[in-house]
Amino acid sequence: MPHFRESSSSSSTTGIDINPYNSSQRIVSDNEYAALSPDEPPLSEQLEPIAVVGMGKFCRIPDRCLCVDPLITGCRLPGDVSSPSDFWKLMVKKRSGQTPKVPASRFNIDAHFHPNNDRPGSFGVLGGYFINETLQEFDPGFFGITPVEATWMDPQQRKLLEVVYEAFESAGLTLDQLSGSDTACFMATFTADFQQMSFKEPSFRHSLAATGVDPGLLSNRVSHVFNLRGPSIVVNTACSSSVYALHNACNALRTHECSAAVIGGSNLILTVDQHMNTAKLGVLSPTSTCHTFNSYANGYGRAEGVGAIYLKRLSDAVRDGDPIRGVIRSSATNNNGKAAGVGITYPGFDGQRNVMRHAYQRSGLDPMLTGYFECHGTGTAIGDPLEVHAVSDIMNSTRTDEDGPLNIGAVKTNIGHSEAASGLSAIIKAILMVERGIIPPTHGVADLNPKIDWK
Repeated sequence: MPHFRESSSSSSTTGIDINPYNSSQRIVSDNEYAALSPDEPPLSEQLEPIAVVGMGKFCRIPDRCLCVDPLITGCRLPGDVSSPSDFWKLMVKKRSGQTPKVPASRFNIDAHFHPNNDRPGSFGVLGGYFINETLQEFDPGFFGITPVEATWMDPQQRKLLEVVYEAFESAGLTLDQLSGSDTACFMATFTADFQQMSFKEPSFRHSLAATGVDPGLLSNRVSHVFNLRGPSIVVNTACSSSVYALHNACNALRTHECSAAVIGGSNLILTVDQHMNTAKLGVLSPTSTCHTFNSYANGYGRAEGVGAIYLKRLSDAVRDGDPIRGVIRSSATNNNGKAAGVGITYPGFDGQRNVMRHAYQRSGLDPMLTGYFECHGTGTAIGDPLEVHAVSDIMNSTRTDEDGPLNIGAVKTNIGHSEAASGLSAIIKAILMVERGIIPPTHGVADLNPKIDWK
């Protein structure tokens, strides 16, 4: 059974000495695949966890269990990915969506690039991971939007409408069925590139601009277009935004605030400002690539990404004969607080370990029986070893040689770090893995990080 986790803060690249734990981890390399075992223990009767619906042969869930069902997904990801099937092909073919140079359609990188990252007005990161679509292309009439209003809309609003519709369509829902329902909408975002661009342009002033450029209206736009009457909330917790959106949606379903929920995440790189600030923070790789689990991991590659999943309680999905794709047993959140001597972006070992322990306690599952763990895995010098050690501390405390190693991986080696949308990418990967019973290889691992004891 796969598990995934997204960190609530970015990792710093300033080096410290890390004392590796005995990890007993293994990465599925480019040259092999691993099969997922369908065996799984029954859920504890003492807890009432929230679940995301998976294939029946992988789960035995008591009727009393409240579950949340990601019936289907829609996505736009780097590497010419415009659907979950494209995403799977990218992973199993060991491809990367990395772009050596920022496309001219985003901004003129040549005007800002310099090898010296500390040089004023410039930075030393040339590329990243970008979706291969013209962001200006949009069919406003399909969504009941006038061409004039679409002109003033943030591309994030437009792309989210597309992937949300695809999630609804693939779940077998009609627009008439959705209209007027108490479906909730939780949209995750991090950057406000389009808004920043509009503030700099004096001519970008219009009555429709206020609703078109405000990131706080992403959820309201989706709820308005599809006439959804449930809670409508935008979540911004930086790189954990879409996982927090998922957590909030699960809670809303569990407390019957809604009968269904759509979760979306968007990260588009439209202006140089956020790109430069993130580079100067020191968390981006000079190669614009996520070298996750490698000895030469030196920061992450920023990525674009847009995705959506549709959720229901498992009991409702079974009753309605829905196409169940995966099961979320539980979720948990926390924060690192203030760790002495380190900054706000520093990843915390205790925080990561505790949130995993809490999630497993709520689910009633034994961490030792987990066969695969999808890591945050950004490719930072500090973040990767710290995360693997935290995972090992939870997953391997009672694991023996007879149990075999814990398989781990990170999809950011394929599609980069899409920040607000990155958690959804991990979720979609986990769903696809469970459906196919295969762990795709982790792309590009050539020299294992010596700060991690892989034995």
